[in-house]
Amino acid sequence: MASFRDFLVGKTDIPSRTDFKYAMLRSQFAAITLFVAAFYIVLDTINGVRVFIPFYLVLAAGGLVSFLLNRYRFFVAASITQMLLINGLVLIFSDVDHPYGGVYFYFLTCSAAGLILFSYYNRALSIVFALLPLVLGLVAFYADLNVIPAPSYEPHMVEINFVSNLVIGILANGFVVYFLINRNREIEQSLLQTSHDLKKSEERFLMALHGTKAGVYEWRMAENSIYVSTDWKLLLGYEAHELNNLTREDFLPWVYEEDRIRTRELIAANLAAQTPYQNQFRLRTKSGAYKWFQDSGVFKKDETGNVILVGTLIDIDSRKRAEEELALKNQQLAKTNEELDRFVYSASHDMRAPLSSLLGLIHLSEKTDRPEEVGLFLQMMKDRIKTMEGFIKEVTDYSRNTRLDLLPTPIKLATLAHEVVQTLAYSVVNKKVRIEVQIDPALEISTDPSRLKVVINNLVSNAYKYHRFDQPDPFILIDALKKADHVLLSIKDNGKGIGPEHHTRIFDMFYRASESSEGSGLGLYIVKETLDKLEGSISVQSTVGVGSEFLVTLPLSL
Repeated sequence: MASFRDFLVGKTDIPSRTDFKYAMLRSQFAAITLFVAAFYIVLDTINGVRVFIPFYLVLAAGGLVSFLLNRYRFFVAASITQMLLINGLVLIFSDVDHPYGGVYFYFLTCSAAGLILFSYYNRALSIVFALLPLVLGLVAFYADLNVIPAPSYEPHMVEINFVSNLVIGILANGFVVYFLINRNREIEQSLLQTSHDLKKSEERFLMALHGTKAGVYEWRMAENSIYVSTDWKLLLGYEAHELNNLTREDFLPWVYEEDRIRTRELIAANLAAQTPYQNQFRLRTKSGAYKWFQDSGVFKKDETGNVILVGTLIDIDSRKRAEEELALKNQQLAKTNEELDRFVYSASHDMRAPLSSLLGLIHLSEKTDRPEEVGLFLQMMKDRIKTMEGFIKEVTDYSRNTRLDLLPTPIKLATLAHEVVQTLAYSVVNKKVRIEVQIDPALEISTDPSRLKVVINNLVSNAYKYHRFDQPDPFILIDALKKADHVLLSIKDNGKGIGPEHHTRIFDMFYRASESSEGSGLGLYIVKETLDKLEGSISVQSTVGVGSEFLVTLPLSL
């Protein structure tokens, strides 16, 4: 079988399957031409007709030339040689043929062969050679060209020629029709196999996409059109019938504002370098929330040379949230370690100082018999113990805020403020500071009351501690105002005030605004840490000699 194929079209491989089939058909036509020429030479020789033999020899030579041209890959030239030769000789034979000789049958073969041989390579030549036999047949029928003298036939010869022409003409046409049927069957089988392979490939591709939860998109940059798959839509919370006919202008507003410039720059850089594109950004979903996605794609060109970005979108929001949470925990751990080091150092210092002072006062009291000196020493000891007690309370507040869970409870803010003031009433009486709670009794928020008490207690205690008692009306005002979804709580005094150089640091652990400060430096730090737990914030406005105002922002509900 391989040797027969090599004989017809040569040993050189023909890459195209279609070219190979047409090359085989062309060689088979040439072989049929040689066979027909040989058959009629024998038939006319037997019947004593010599006038057509030179033309049969020309037909055989033409078939041989066409055969050789086909083997050397001159496909169009081989087809033209065959068709011109056959059409010309059939015209000559039909011009002198007996009316009942049947030569006209070959015009049908010529028309079918011309239509088939050129249809794949040149549509115009296919039509020309399909219609040429019709024109030549009419010419042969109506005109008398007299190219060669008409031979004389015996009656039985006319019958033999008719049967021969009929059989060979039908076989030739049958061969052409068989080729068409065979070719069509091969194409159908090829299409079925291709369809089957594509379906299998598509199923595997879809399984892979579903497995990775990826959405596919195709951005045709020149046309400014973006196609997105159903899975892509589902990732953003949309239905399959939504997000059709997208453009770049539709898509960009979905990208989180901080990620837009970086995304544009990445796409431009990868497009210029023709390298695969990868990016992580946040996209706005249908609900309005932003989620993290991994965007990957490659650039290619379509049949017109326009650039297309084909890519996939994968939801990585959970992973990014986990990474952010881990980074936050690492940051908090580093902060905790740093604060622990500072706490151990400062705590040991603040605990030793009062203890050392107590030991000294006890030693002095043992050496005196004067009641007034003993009383003075005892009062000083009480002050040192109160200092230690305050420090221990602050440490306890810090520990409770760090360890205990939030317990949101609806509370009246005015009631809570009055409780704090009542607890500090002794200090107020002694230091003669006027305190007013100017909060609407109906104002209610949902928060952790024990933590909020710590905040207000520390701020009011500081206001007492650093007041100016030599002025006519020392005061502390506690006010609150509801704004939208939060409450603004204000603790204002006309005390000593804080210099602007300290405003950014007074909430740091163990920071004291001056060496004469009585506290441990933990109070305002605990206030800020507690407000972080309560999802609130604090700021200060203060002028030395005028007073301070601490502004606390709290959500209406935790």
